[in-house]
Amino acid sequence: NNNNNNNNNNNKDDDENASELEERLLDVTIQWKRRRLVVHEWRTVRDRSGARLEEEEDKLVGVDGGKEGKLYFDILLSFLGTSGDESLLLRKMWTRVVRHEKRLDVFLKDDFGGDDGRKRRSRNAMMITAKDADVLMSAPCRFPFLKDESESCDGKYSYDKRHEREKKDDLRENFRANGYLIAGGGTAAKGTSSCRVSKTLVDSFRMKTHERIEVILSALRENHSHVSVGTDAFAYKEIGSRGKYRFDALFDKEKEEEDALFKFAKSDAPWVEPVKDILRNAEDIDINISIVWTEPNCSDQEWHCDGAHRGDQETYDEQTGALVKTHGPPYAVCVFMALLDLDDTVGYTEFWPTSHKNAGLLGFGAAAHALGGVQSNKNAKAGDWVVYDYRLMHRGIGNESKDTRRPILQFMYAVDGYKERKNYGQKSVFSPC
Repeated sequence: NNNNNNNNNNNKDDDENASELEERLLDVTIQWKRRRLVVHEWRTVRDRSGARLEEEEDKLVGVDGGKEGKLYFDILLSFLGTSGDESLLLRKMWTRVVRHEKRLDVFLKDDFGGDDGRKRRSRNAMMITAKDADVLMSAPCRFPFLKDESESCDGKYSYDKRHEREKKDDLRENFRANGYLIAGGGTAAKGTSSCRVSKTLVDSFRMKTHERIEVILSALRENHSHVSVGTDAFAYKEIGSRGKYRFDALFDKEKEEEDALFKFAKSDAPWVEPVKDILRNAEDIDINISIVWTEPNCSDQEWHCDGAHRGDQETYDEQTGALVKTHGPPYAVCVFMALLDLDDTVGYTEFWPTSHKNAGLLGFGAAAHALGGVQSNKNAKAGDWVVYDYRLMHRGIGNESKDTRRPILQFMYAVDGYKERKNYGQKSVFSPC
């Protein structure tokens, strides 16, 4: 708690003071020999506007008549334990950290409204008193410890034409670290015309997509009438269900009428160069193109990754928390291209950056929003696109429209001889039962 009234944490001076406080708290290491409990990182919890979270009900009247505001902090730590150890961890945390009060010699600005509208500054020491602690999440590996959704504004995940003139190694390493790249901006971005696929091509692809969907659905109804499309789970060579009213259908690369689409994916698409860089300019890149679409009344998808982890996964030293092994490079990436404008009604896709580094995160997607940093292609326009590592956790948001089908073109680029066998069946939908 601090006794300063109406703190404005968006000010540069406050950010510097907060950084100083962060550096001091980062030095705290809890020595617990048997459990090897180590604090690695911490952050203040901020709301979406970037201000430090301070809820109205948490403003308490102090003994001096001033108000004490609660600040919330997330702490990333590791320890050796088994399932159910969270209560033991909390007791140790409470003993070693939470009940320890320390006066920090940091300067924090107070903001007061003056008659002339200007704000005066004063310097005061800040008293931090830990009041409560709880375990937000525990997992068998290190999980993403990111900032909130506004982090995308710094261009960390964005790509535009200028990157083609910059160091390709930087693009490759940035993608390997984050597993996610979006054309022209981040969450809720409007996109940029320099990266967006032209309207003429989008219209052509949308028509081709509609034709392919109807051909496959017609074959499904004719040859496999026992399948209740929209509610039953099924997997055929050309199409698979991905949940209630959610489907994924492949284009046939052997058909001449699909040549234009595959030529676009191989050489003309605006993401070809960054994808080549990400895949280390491999000579033999296998390309699959599919339609991922939802029908009205489709619900939110579960968090998942499209492909399994192959080779090395990110590993940390149990004693020091130091990184001792990095995850393997991507063996496949996917590009999602919107064929219509996305919004809250027709839905979109959410992505969890950096979640591609360790298979231990599988099953923990429900914690993504609580942990922060979730990105999306919400508000993307037709022709906008994102690239993600095949191992990255993501999920489709439901389609709440009354009569609008939401089609997304998915381009999968794979190297190292990888062939997609997990997400589709062996029997053709065009073959009768």
